[in-house]
Amino acid sequence: MNARYPIPRGPLPGGIRLEENVHVTMRDGVKISVDIYRPEAEGRYPAIFSMSPYIKELQQWPPELCHSIEAGATHYLVPRGYVHVIANQRGTGLSQGRYEYLGIKEQQDGYDLIEWMAREPWCTGNVGMLGESQYGRIQYLVAALQPPHLKCIVPYDAGTDRYRDSYRGGVLNASFYTMWAFDTMQQCLWPGPVEGKLPPANMTYDWAMNPEDGPYWHERSPLEHTDKVKVPMLGFAIGNGPTHSESQLRTFGAWKVPKRLIVLPSGRDHVFFLGNRPLNELIGRWFDHWLKGVDNGIMNAPPIAICDGVTREWRYENEYPLARTQWTKFYLRANPASPASQAPWGAISTDAPADEQPDSYRTPDCIPAAFAGKPVLGYLSRPFQTDTRVWGPISMTLHGSCTTHDTIWFVKVGEMQPDGTLKMLTLGVLKASFRELDRSRSRPGQPMHVYRNPVPPEPGKAHEYEILMIPIFHTFK
Repeated sequence: MNARYPIPRGPLPGGIRLEENVHVTMRDGVKISVDIYRPEAEGRYPAIFSMSPYIKELQQWPPELCHSIEAGATHYLVPRGYVHVIANQRGTGLSQGRYEYLGIKEQQDGYDLIEWMAREPWCTGNVGMLGESQYGRIQYLVAALQPPHLKCIVPYDAGTDRYRDSYRGGVLNASFYTMWAFDTMQQCLWPGPVEGKLPPANMTYDWAMNPEDGPYWHERSPLEHTDKVKVPMLGFAIGNGPTHSESQLRTFGAWKVPKRLIVLPSGRDHVFFLGNRPLNELIGRWFDHWLKGVDNGIMNAPPIAICDGVTREWRYENEYPLARTQWTKFYLRANPASPASQAPWGAISTDAPADEQPDSYRTPDCIPAAFAGKPVLGYLSRPFQTDTRVWGPISMTLHGSCTTHDTIWFVKVGEMQPDGTLKMLTLGVLKASFRELDRSRSRPGQPMHVYRNPVPPEPGKAHEYEILMIPIFHTFK
């Protein structure tokens, strides 16, 4: 292997030894490079497995340095009596083969690596998986293949619906995913030529070639394989997280396994995941129970714990969405004092409108306001008279028409602050031609669209659009 551009490794805490760049042969002969972090004391330990395309040599540096440091808290788990194995997926780092973004070969590699760990003399035969984002998504897919020695998984901020996470509302989230794809390609190409390593698949080309939901996305979507996952799951979701949380929360009820869900306040990213002691103690207890057989009561509490993003109050719940939810309709209303296109904006009310004229806007006239972060059409409620908790799914039903071949509806919900600024809480997007619902999968506050065979709206005709928004866990005061 030719590592022309080495990356210095972070310093190891005491009590941990590293066996680096071990090459493990997969079922098709491809060799995968892994780092093995073990306790200094000889013995057999359960293994915790993390895999992604990200440079594994970065994983022990402080997480503030790079968004890709997401494999888990090696410094905490190994001294607790675990072996942490971090792998570069095929075609990345020092691993051979071609990177194909969560493709079936990568999933099978996860299976093969787990079974290899279980046979190693330092392993008890019990293996769990851990990690955030890409390190989390792959866990569901590997678990669906049912490797015999995989005993539990811990996905942190890891979405489950690859099409809807990428093409939110049928519109590619280009601002994030083009950045992410380029960054990941750079990590795949590191450290330069490696024997047996092939150029990665062109993710941006593949995504552009698959603008509708279908086989490409289904192969990579845990949502399509929930019935095949049989191992216990501890999931962490980020309240109103922009990338993963909607699908991760929506899918939680579909997992028919022993499970726990922790909903954290917004902003609890990989820095929090790696550095928060109580969070890692909880993860450690989960692994102690399922990998070491410790009866520590972790399964005795209700399955869900949610932290309110405003009050920071924690509550245990038994299901998601909450069974006691009072589904409440708010209506966009005309304001006699002002059009919705300028302050003081239109109104929001629980009273349904009677006979009111529709609001309208023109493109490109509205573009300056949009680029300035101002509403094109805005609506404002009266202050709540009592603290009002909004926890869980949100959607908007919009009746609208356009004069063009197609359009995209963007909806944002925020809270007015005492200084008159608006704090954004959630958003929803829907391309008009993708308005067809999959009613078999839709639930209150969770409209699911088919995202196949788009039908452009008839110009000038009003259509109904049900727009899915990112769930929030917020108390309005």
